[in-house]
Amino acid sequence: MESIALLSLVLRVLKDIADNECNGFPEVQDGLRYQTYVNDICLGADTEELLSKLQSELKAVLGRSALELKKWSSNSRRVLLDVAAADRVSDVINFDDKEGGTIKVLGLRWEPVKDVFGFDVRPVTKVITKRSVLSTIATIFDPIGFLAPVIFHAKHIMQLIWKAELGWDDPLPDDLIRTWKLLLNDLPVLSKVEIPRFLSTTITSDVQLCGFCDASEHGYAAVAYLRVTSSPGLVTTHLLGSKTKMSPMKTSTIPRLELCAAVLLARWLTRLLTIFGDRLCFNGIFAWSDSQIVMSWLVNPHTCFKVFVSNRVHLVRQLVPSCRWGYVRSSENPADCASRGLLPSDLVKHLLYWSGPAFLKDNVDTWDMSVSAVPIEQLSEAKVTSLSVQIDPEGEWFSRFSSYHNMVRVVAWMRRFVGRARKQKYASEFLNREELDDSLIILVKQSQTCWLSKLHVDLARGRPAQRLLAGLRPFIDTRGVICVGGRLARSDLTSAEKQPILLARDSHLSVLLARHWHLVTCHSGPRVITSLITRQFWIISVRAVIRRVIGQCTICVRTLAQSPHPVIADLPSSRVQMCRPFTRVGIDYAGPLSMRECRLRKARQYKIYVAVFVCMSTKAVHLEVVSELSTNAFLAAFDRFVARRGLPHDIFSDCGTNFVGAAKYLRALVNDPTIRHVLTSHVSCVWHFNPPSAPHFGGLWEAAVRSFKTLLTRLVGIHTLSWEEMTTVLCRIEAVLNSRPLTPMSSSPMDVDYLTPGHFLIGQPLLAVPDAPIPESCTRVVNRWKLLHQCHQSFWRRWSTEYLCSLQVRAKWTADVPNLQCGDMVVIKDSSPPMSWRLGRIIDVTPGNDGVVRVVKVNTATGELTRPVVKLVKLPMDQ
Repeated sequence: MESIALLSLVLRVLKDIADNECNGFPEVQDGLRYQTYVNDICLGADTEELLSKLQSELKAVLGRSALELKKWSSNSRRVLLDVAAADRVSDVINFDDKEGGTIKVLGLRWEPVKDVFGFDVRPVTKVITKRSVLSTIATIFDPIGFLAPVIFHAKHIMQLIWKAELGWDDPLPDDLIRTWKLLLNDLPVLSKVEIPRFLSTTITSDVQLCGFCDASEHGYAAVAYLRVTSSPGLVTTHLLGSKTKMSPMKTSTIPRLELCAAVLLARWLTRLLTIFGDRLCFNGIFAWSDSQIVMSWLVNPHTCFKVFVSNRVHLVRQLVPSCRWGYVRSSENPADCASRGLLPSDLVKHLLYWSGPAFLKDNVDTWDMSVSAVPIEQLSEAKVTSLSVQIDPEGEWFSRFSSYHNMVRVVAWMRRFVGRARKQKYASEFLNREELDDSLIILVKQSQTCWLSKLHVDLARGRPAQRLLAGLRPFIDTRGVICVGGRLARSDLTSAEKQPILLARDSHLSVLLARHWHLVTCHSGPRVITSLITRQFWIISVRAVIRRVIGQCTICVRTLAQSPHPVIADLPSSRVQMCRPFTRVGIDYAGPLSMRECRLRKARQYKIYVAVFVCMSTKAVHLEVVSELSTNAFLAAFDRFVARRGLPHDIFSDCGTNFVGAAKYLRALVNDPTIRHVLTSHVSCVWHFNPPSAPHFGGLWEAAVRSFKTLLTRLVGIHTLSWEEMTTVLCRIEAVLNSRPLTPMSSSPMDVDYLTPGHFLIGQPLLAVPDAPIPESCTRVVNRWKLLHQCHQSFWRRWSTEYLCSLQVRAKWTADVPNLQCGDMVVIKDSSPPMSWRLGRIIDVTPGNDGVVRVVKVNTATGELTRPVVKLVKLPMDQ
């Protein structure tokens, strides 16, 4: 860690010197910023004079910061003579010797006399396992990719080992051992590779950046070259490096791998352009691939293809927008060897890889960069978005019509007007069937011209129809209209039914036809409409057109009454927070029920109601008999509830008139100045009302009412009870409801207890058998109080860990639906027939905390209403 920190400090110091101490020395500043690796500075110049000047400037700049440069080395004898012998590199460089010695530069071997790079690869003798194979591959240091074909071959062997699912130290199969030994014994040959350091570039040089890509079933590769034309006209090519990638373990097609190779090449060219920066001015960027499919993908809009191809074609164009792509034969593609792998002995003498194809040395104007693109309909990965082939930018001129009948008659009258202007006479003042049919043919031709023009051209030239329409055997009849050939020529059907007119799915004429027959057949369904349309027309994807028409029909929308169901909201805080039982309570009425005055046989009967109070957190239930639906009767029942359960802080209910009146009374009571001094600060409660006609907002107390009615019906049957009998039955039902489990029973035979609302009221279910009495002498009073407190805490702990977790899942309405918006036209569902539902327009929405609209305000003919979304039906507004 100390060495890493030291290196970071070195780089930070050099960057600071380049930023602040290199004013007037741009070459030194550029070298310190971009040509320094850790503590090695690699610089060069076009002439020895410029190099000596750069050397002196570099020493002067770093000398001001007390940094002394050591280990100087150069391919120029004159430059080295200006450096003290003690400051030169330790290796002796003999310029009189052809070998001249070698120096390590950034992990590569550099021979200054020859001015070439080389590699030191020594044979490795290890036990052949997956671990040793990976270790050997990692020892070959080749960051630029000069040895890419050899390393690719080694990685391919490693991939075969992975597919064999061997352990790190397991012995390899015999065939893999033979293949690996053949490569391993050939590795020392790489020491003979010599790569020129100098790229023959000068200020007056004409340079082009050239790249090649290729793929095989094993992987794909990209190779880049620099083409340099000197002032005398001499052309040289230099290998800049290669990039390779293995094909994924999941099988992929060769065209897809070829496209991935094109992306790899685009990234590599972009990287090289960034590296060279302003040092070289490229006079053109060129790239080649030996895949005609990839070339066809690159010359077509990327939106015409599926996601995999579309994304990569778009990426290639973004990375190298000015690059010109061309096709090259596989025999002339230098990336071919890199995508298949080579042995070291084969790589050393592979001239195509080191120098590029021969045509790179020809004149740029003679290069064949044309691409024989495959038609898009014959390409793989083409995206099929619609059966329509071509769209007229002006659209169909008759799209303003909303009625098929009126449209045909208007066109017929226009044709008759033109005929009369040409002095043509008509036998009748009314339109005849022939005129209407001719008008329809004109509309059909316009529709086919707009949507099926490519098909019309193909059929006119004798070419077969596209693959998606070939099964219909379309042809052009004597009227110039595209019709369906089909297989019913020998049937007894009419000619129009045997060879119907072909129409596109998106044509406005198709929509008007479906709408016409939908109205004629009294708003029937798709099957009837389809059978009538196919007697004269064949609409592509006719059921989709009919569904769209039915979805835009106001009457059908009313009849189907499909209300939006927004995703169910999170539980309110009153349901999921701990509090004293009945601190937050929901209220609802059940009834009416029949009750008699006394036990006499013919006693008078009258109606009563039952007020159901439900604790929002523990689901405990309290039942009270109420004589009528008035506010005073409810306040009396509420007073009895408070006397036994305590005053709640929050009350939840629907918008019943008795509840609204009670809320107003309590609000006025709290705000009355004459009795305010009598009330304590905590004697107040907040009343929360559900939206009108929204019983699902109070599902907790609605479920309690249902449970109460179920038990009452089974217990009482057809009998009519007196007041004493009714109150006794209600108390019994209340005990049963407060003894029901909040959580599912455990499957363990040792677990005989379960959590109920009664635990929070009396410490146990109300119907449980009493425990055996414990003498007072057995327990101290303090310990008994702690025991009761601990039991109370355990109830809430089980409530948090068991009951709350059971409320996590949404039972219904789990899908997200679009929110209703202001201005939408809706009908309000009620108990009347669908055609009598009130019509309204949304004027305000009330989104929840999660942004979902569940309650809206609707403006109707009778005034403004607040309704939940599930009681509304949105009407189509497209027509």
